[in-house]
Amino acid sequence: MLLRYAREGLRTRDRIVQTVQAIHAGRMTPLRLGFTPFVQRTLLKSITDLYKDLLPECGLLPESDDTDELTVRIRNSTIDLGILTLPISGNDLEITVLERERMVVCMKADDPLAESEFVLPSALDGKISIFTYQRDHPAAYSRLIEMFKGIGIAQRPSKPTMNIDHVQWMVKEGICYSLLRASQPLISGLATRPIAGVDWTIDTAAAVKKGLDNPALLWFVEELKKHFRVAAEAPEKKPVVSVQVREMKKNIKNARENQLALFEDSVPEGKDRHLRKLFPHRKEELDE
Repeated sequence: MLLRYAREGLRTRDRIVQTVQAIHAGRMTPLRLGFTPFVQRTLLKSITDLYKDLLPECGLLPESDDTDELTVRIRNSTIDLGILTLPISGNDLEITVLERERMVVCMKADDPLAESEFVLPSALDGKISIFTYQRDHPAAYSRLIEMFKGIGIAQRPSKPTMNIDHVQWMVKEGICYSLLRASQPLISGLATRPIAGVDWTIDTAAAVKKGLDNPALLWFVEELKKHFRVAAEAPEKKPVVSVQVREMKKNIKNARENQLALFEDSVPEGKDRHLRKLFPHRKEELDE
């Protein structure tokens, strides 16, 4: 255990020394940081703040691009580090997941589906649209279609748009349901609920070319891993039936509480409040 962490510490020391030497020799170039439109501004700011804290004298050249083009530029070394949402194709990039955020269904606040804690997949069949991935992240769009099919949901056809305000407006007009990030601010009159039985997330990752020999970039990637500690495993998926059972148990509990309230006035102080002990002569009614 000590050897493992000692070797890691020595690697980090070597990278820091080489980085400082490159800075003093004038060989340190600004970090070419690419990101896609799906990366949240707060996450991007945390990444750039960390870089400026580690290397305050080194510049940053941030640039936005779509997912496919960005991965091509990482591979041909015109971008040093890419921040993007998964999935991406190929195994020639080193991927570090930085953030996982739950995806939820956006609906009108007065929609009957909003009355439950979860939305059953059958209620969304043919009624939910995917707007933001069709054009700018085809791999994610295809993956979402597969995930929908896996739980028996057919997508409602729609034209692509990256404007989340427009998506929310269409939902508010009752045209469709849509998937959103759980943290997405909502316009008035909307609500969100998770889909029962699944725990889908948007995974945002840092990507660099495998086999690179840039000590400053390798050091920064290691610091990103420490700063954004995200579990490698996806959250455990619960079957849809568990939601139905939970709802049934909640209804039974509510019924028992209501039943107890009917007898409230006649319960002596300090007595055992179990219904069968309190009212043995009402056994048939309690059973019913």
